[in-house]
Amino acid sequence: MAKSISALLAILMIISASFALAQTEEPAAQPAATGDFAAQMMGGLGVVMIDGDMYYRVQLVPELSFSKIGLGLDVDLLFNNDGIRKEDWNPRSRWVRVIRYARWGHKHDRVYVRAGALDAATLGHGSIMYRYGNQVNDADRKIGMELDLDFGMAGFESVVSNFGRAEIYGGRGYVRPLKSTGIPIIKNFEVGTTVVSDLDPDQRSGTDDGVTVFGFDLGLPIINTSLLYTQLYYDFAKIKNFGSGNLVGISADLKFPGDILILSSKLEQRFLGPRYLPQYFDRFYEVERYQLFDTIPVWKSYMLNYLTEKRNGTYGELAATLVGKLTILGSYQAIHKVPYSGVLHFGTDLSKLIPNNKMEIRAAYDQKGINGARDLFTNNENTLVTVEGGYQVYSHVMLYLTYLKTYEKITKDDDGNTIPAYYKSVEKFSPRLAVKFNF
Repeated sequence: MAKSISALLAILMIISASFALAQTEEPAAQPAATGDFAAQMMGGLGVVMIDGDMYYRVQLVPELSFSKIGLGLDVDLLFNNDGIRKEDWNPRSRWVRVIRYARWGHKHDRVYVRAGALDAATLGHGSIMYRYGNQVNDADRKIGMELDLDFGMAGFESVVSNFGRAEIYGGRGYVRPLKSTGIPIIKNFEVGTTVVSDLDPDQRSGTDDGVTVFGFDLGLPIINTSLLYTQLYYDFAKIKNFGSGNLVGISADLKFPGDILILSSKLEQRFLGPRYLPQYFDRFYEVERYQLFDTIPVWKSYMLNYLTEKRNGTYGELAATLVGKLTILGSYQAIHKVPYSGVLHFGTDLSKLIPNNKMEIRAAYDQKGINGARDLFTNNENTLVTVEGGYQVYSHVMLYLTYLKTYEKITKDDDGNTIPAYYKSVEKFSPRLAVKFNF
């Protein structure tokens, strides 16, 4: 029984991020061609209550990109009959939060810098930090930074989550010891080492709850052409005072001429020791690092103690973009010899297939607790369906409707009598109004 409970806890922690991706996942940004200019503006209208007072809310979120330069803004205004809520803009230093991020270059360029909001920070192959985001909500914005420099023979990647206080610091240094040989394939062999620390997960200086994860990796790009890029890699990682794990993987990116079809894939075999989780600093770390459950404090590092068994698992993902318009993403992971540990995610974006940009359609399907092919696409408490549709009701005004579908297990009737178990669908609709500009 103890082993089953430990395995279940391991599954729940590993899949927590995957199960929520239906609402948050987005493809990695692609480098813009030199000289290309692109801009987009999103926004929203609403009403909020603060300390018993009602405010109207107007939010504008434009993003601009020109060649290697990128700039994201976030203007969030609360006002009522007395004018703009001054508390949001005093002292004057708060005006800097209008700049959501500023960027030079793109990930994997020789020079890449991003300051402000971090949406998907990754170090190396992602076994320690993968798609980490430093923003929890608009009211608690953090100014962080990514800085990567590639000198050819060596280089480094770095992440700082918050310049306002000491929180998460991470870096990866790497060398290409055979670069000078000029031998095809071998010259790109890479050796790296990574260290990431969260100095204060609960943000209280009087507690000693810091977490450090370190490791090393090997990478060998096999093919590096404009059509195909493939890489073999090995990662080892250790959580200080806890456990360790390692993995071997292969990634591939295939791009057909004219961008008719772009395929990206990753397949990993993971060997996880007790008290260890891969991708410890992930997209949801800012929420999971420290939480209160009915006044009971829970640290993510504390939960590692419940992972008492060794676990071997497989993780795979595949993304496809057809003629630059249809995007499909799928991923699956499972822990070997642990029943019901499979996790499936499938998502698609059909928005660009619709002429005139008057409609947007996105959908996702997530399922956990899979124990074989017979469990795929079954309707139970482990299933989540998400569909979001948007329609342009007026020039630059979009009406969005989000549909969530889950299933609740019913074992009793209305009178409290036990009945044969069945699953009842639970549906939720959430409308919102947004302002959007493309120019």
